Amino acid sequence: MRKELKYIIWAHVALIVYLVYCTFDLITLLHDDSFADALLDVELNPVDGQIERPIIIPKIIHQTYKTTQIPEIWKPGQQACVDLHPDYQYILWTDEMAREFIAEEYPWFLKTWDSYPYPIERADAIRYFALVHYGGVYIDLDDGCERRLDPLLTVPAFVRKTIPTGISNDVMGAVPKHPFFLKVLDSLQTYKRNWFVPYITIMYSTGPLFLSVVWKQYKRWGVPEAGKVRILMPDDYKTHIYSFFAIAPGSSWHLDDAKFIKGLAHHIGLAVFAGFLIAGLVFYLEYLFYSWVISNNFKKLIVKLSGFVYVLASPLINLVKLNKNIKRRSRKDSNLPIEFSILEKLNSEESDVIFINDSCSASDNLIQKDENAANVAAITPLNTIDQSSESDNDGETYVAKNNDNIV
Repeated sequence: MRKELKYIIWAHVALIVYLVYCTFDLITLLHDDSFADALLDVELNPVDGQIERPIIIPKIIHQTYKTTQIPEIWKPGQQACVDLHPDYQYILWTDEMAREFIAEEYPWFLKTWDSYPYPIERADAIRYFALVHYGGVYIDLDDGCERRLDPLLTVPAFVRKTIPTGISNDVMGAVPKHPFFLKVLDSLQTYKRNWFVPYITIMYSTGPLFLSVVWKQYKRWGVPEAGKVRILMPDDYKTHIYSFFAIAPGSSWHLDDAKFIKGLAHHIGLAVFAGFLIAGLVFYLEYLFYSWVISNNFKKLIVKLSGFVYVLASPLINLVKLNKNIKRRSRKDSNLPIEFSILEKLNSEESDVIFINDSCSASDNLIQKDENAANVAAITPLNTIDQSSESDNDGETYVAKNNDNIV
């Protein structure tokens, strides 16, 4: 196998590992484990119609819209929710009301709130904050109520399942400060990113895809029973006589990109064919890249780049070489003791200094003249001085006098 091909293969392996690391939470959504936490029929539809467990979620219904002027198509569903629950508190969160609430209660999030590029992101976010702060049940305006919600209020928190996997944020309920929704609030700033495609940006920053990923993270290492998020299954959600909600036309926030993505579901064959075409194009581009890597033009380019890098790095290389060539004091000389009084002796007018072999210490060979001598200085011969001679390992001789304090 050519070494260029090995490099390309390892580069692809590294890229795949990085992509898996970045999308691990999305990959975990392929495994649908929502049935383990599903709300059971016996819990939602008791035989005698009497709910045996206590209601723990506050009796509050939250809905959102930009103003109080709700479109006519959603008014019947909204009114049904109000009429079926006269003992519930009803809150319609308008854009102005929601921002004031964030500014007053959660000012740390206000900058993120104002920076969302799409209004639907703020509509998504406010429902999470409302559930954390007040508790209760959030219902989209296009989800009209079909029956009382009391059975759903007997668990600490619930969301509804989506097909084929994951959960949605159009119907949710929780007690105040439930740990799952607290984690949702903590994750909102982290997931605020621009994915260039509006539909993906909305879904993965505040929408159902974001909620599903946080849900997977939340229960990855297990949660106690009181912290579980129960799942409302599709049959209990709509289209059956015992379902809680009836759906009106919605998705008012969908732009052209969302309509295109949803339209692919109605043209599966065409979508699969397009996928194969894209895969073929990618493999063809890979082949062209490999052909270029093994060509002479690529080798010439590598040589030029190497020369350019060497020119840029040459000052640093020269500096390293210069440091290596600097002569340093030998270990033998660095170990010799220093006698600072030698400076005073050198400056003395009554002293002569004799250096032996140009390498001995001046203090070792200092001979003083007789103070009473006349103009002629009689220097005592070296062989008449009580001296000792030592030889170190390298053969140099050092002469020392008695009482010279030489080590």
